[in-house]
Formats: sequence, C-alpha cells, structure tokens
Amino acid sequence: MSPSAPAAPPVPATEATPRNLETVGLTKSFGGVHAVDEATVTFRHGKINALIGPNGSGKTTFFNCVTGMIKPDAGTVTYRGREITGKPSHRIARSGIGRSFQLCRIFPRMTVLENMLVAVRSTRLRQLIGGARNAQEIDKARGLLTRVGIDHLENVEAGNLSYGQQKLLELAGVLMGDPETIMLDEPAGGVNPALIGRIGKLVTELNAEGKTFLVVEHNMDMVMSLSHHVIVFDRGRPIAEGTPSDVQADPRVLEAYLGI
Repeated sequence: MSPSAPAAPPVPATEATPRNLETVGLTKSFGGVHAVDEATVTFRHGKINALIGPNGSGKTTFFNCVTGMIKPDAGTVTYRGREITGKPSHRIARSGIGRSFQLCRIFPRMTVLENMLVAVRSTRLRQLIGGARNAQEIDKARGLLTRVGIDHLENVEAGNLSYGQQKLLELAGVLMGDPETIMLDEPAGGVNPALIGRIGKLVTELNAEGKTFLVVEHNMDMVMSLSHHVIVFDRGRPIAEGTPSDVQADPRVLEAYLGI
C-alpha cells in the first residue's frame, strides 16, 4: 500500500469568513423514524458547545451526519464557510474536525503508542506493522500521551486499558490530527468520577488554547460546569439553546426530560 498524499491544510479563515459549524434543515430517517428532523443549528466558534437531550433524541445520528459517517437525506452542513454535506469522513477530518465515538474505536491488540501512530493518516497500518515509524510523530504522540496522563502505558496493548483510559487514548488520538473543532460523543460515559474530572480539565485547557468543542453528554454536572453554550434536542431537532442557566430554566427542556 503506497503512502497517502499529505492532508490538505484547513482553509484559512478571514474576518469575513464564518468559522462556525452550522447545519440547516439537516434530516436523516431510518424507515419511518425521523432520527434527525430538519435540524438547524449553529455551534459557537471558540466555545465549548454541548448537545443534550433524552435518549433517542437524535444526538449521535446528528453527529454522524455532520462528520460524514452517514449521509443525510436532506439539509446542509457548513464549516468555515464551506459546505461539507455528505463528504467522506476522512475529507471532513482534513477540513479541521476531529471526533470521538460513543463506544471507543481503538485497536485493542496494538499498543497505546501504535494506536496513536495509526491515528495519523500519514502512517499506514502496514507501514507500522513493518516497523516504519516517523520520529517526529512518535515525539508528538508521546507528548500527547503525557498530556492526557497515560504516557506510562505506551507499550501496553490498548485492549488491556480500563475503559476510562481508552477514552483518554481516543481523545489523544483525535489530537494527533490537530483539529480546530473537536466533537466528543459521551466522553464521560462509563468513566469513573476521577477520570471524568481529568477529561473535563483537558477540555477546558484545550478550549483555552483555541479549540472549539461540540460535546454530546448525559452527565449534566459535566455539561453545566464545562459548557458555554447548550443546545437541547428532542425528537431529532433543537427545542432550546442558550447558556447552561438559561437551558436549565427552560420549560421546554423540563417537558422533554421529565414530561412536565
């Protein structure tokens, strides 16, 4: 397998170029179920945005449509002033968007460090198995593993990590691509409180360094303490948005979650 071409750098944004990630009328159905129903959303650039809602409200399907994992039936996705609707996931990643998954996507029989190197698209799996390694990428990987606190595990097979450590590994792998916008799907799911705190601290630090975040999460303590802007989904579309305090006081949100 020949090495891939270098990833194209994100298109530079000017003051006149919108840098937000936006959807207009985004729609995806499975049979007769409208998982995402004409969802129009604008995420705030440079902020920690949270996407919350009851189970089955369409949050992960929305993420998958935005990141090219599935193709929407209708509507548009725009990032940095360019439409990216329906583009392959690797092209969307090259535009500056990285993401994690609700269930960690790692190579369990590869070491932590090998997982990090595979996350870099210039390092092919066959090259890695054959012993070809880029010293600069190794240094970058080790630096990120140190940052997330699992550098001491670099030679451990990823399948032997705790679930929380796998979440940290996946986040570190996302950072290998240096995305401007990071989408996290339930980063606190199945994670103990100490690691939730570490993940929250990392998100806050990375945001202060200029990263935009879009976080799908059910842990309301984490959402309300981290987020600048919260969007609430119900039945596949946004029903409320605003600051955490605004959303907590919105009667539409109480109705969606509690039926009152």
